[in-house]
Amino acid sequence: MSSNRDPEELLTPTEAGHVLGLSPDTVRVLCDKGRLPALRTMSGRRLVRRCDVERLAEERRRNAPPARPVNRT
Repeated sequence: MSSNRDPEELLTPTEAGHVLGLSPDTVRVLCDKGRLPALRTMSGRRLVRRCDVERLAEERRRNAPPARPVNRT
């Protein structure tokens, strides 16, 4: 996935959730499980790199089940 944005840009769980189509809480769980690397600020806030979010988004697209055709009868 190519983007005009800086791949090293840091995103909040809310921003990452928008990219992934997930809730911020789910993004935090992915971070806690090690599926999405995260950095912690001095105040404890979690931030993720855009390139890691985009990598996970692409992984999710590749592993998604194929769409079922709509039967219009």
